[in-house]
Amino acid sequence: MASKKEQESLASVEASLHFLKKDPHYKEEKPYAFRYELTTDDVPQSNMEMEKIDCVSITNMRTIQDKLSLEVNGFEVVEIESKLGYEDFFDPGKVEIYFRELERLLQLRLGASKVEVFRYGIRKRHPNFPLSTGKAYEYDQPTSVAHIDTTRDEARLEIRRQHGSACSELLSKRSQWINIWKPLKGPLNDWPLTVCDSSTVQEATDLEAADLLYPDLATENYQIYHRSRYRWYYLSDHKPSELIIFKQADSLEAASPGLTRKNVYRRAVADEMPGVPHCSFYNPLVPQGEEPRESIEARALVYYDD
Repeated sequence: MASKKEQESLASVEASLHFLKKDPHYKEEKPYAFRYELTTDDVPQSNMEMEKIDCVSITNMRTIQDKLSLEVNGFEVVEIESKLGYEDFFDPGKVEIYFRELERLLQLRLGASKVEVFRYGIRKRHPNFPLSTGKAYEYDQPTSVAHIDTTRDEARLEIRRQHGSACSELLSKRSQWINIWKPLKGPLNDWPLTVCDSSTVQEATDLEAADLLYPDLATENYQIYHRSRYRWYYLSDHKPSELIIFKQADSLEAASPGLTRKNVYRRAVADEMPGVPHCSFYNPLVPQGEEPRESIEARALVYYDD
């Protein structure tokens, strides 16, 4: 973790991010959002209201990336030498080569017994975004809504989806949900990923579980309430060979440090955090003429023998 002096010396930007707005109604009705267009007006598309928070400070981790780690902060930067060229990532067959590269890299870095990439997404920012074109975008666009992709319960459900009746042994041991993000072109500064240091977040007060409803699937993620104590980071001039890997769930709760606080005996204790809040932001420091962001994010389940 960077010292206070180092933090003050690092370049940072101020950006607008969106967070879940506090609502006592969530005690009675769980937050939800339909991820497809409803054909009836009887049910609201979502019961969630977001609030835009301006002037959120986001620190450039470029000069301190070697001091940030998955174990302490919930994320880190690692290098990859991929065999794939730019066009290959859009080929469903060839992109599987990249997934095998990620699996080998994570298995070696984490000392895991097995790693499997189970889902991925490509985002290509439309030149008009965030202004609407009046038509559906061909690719998903960046999101400035802070969130964690899964909850611990949802991560266990995902293991069941992937392995069916063979999931029992996997669920009896430690598992993680890890996201891997990188640009497809670079160096990238346009609408970069920003990740929140999990050691500045408290699960009990800062997160709200929400349901995301698809035509054939219901999943659960965490929406985030804004707190001024969060520490947000991004990577300037992000190269396609640089991966940001960040934790979204860990069945070993003690391995996911959250906010350090005083307990009833006034001793410092660290809360457990399920994962790293993240989103993207408009970067006012983007160089003139830089192409719109193109990125790929993969999701992996990581298994251990212990």
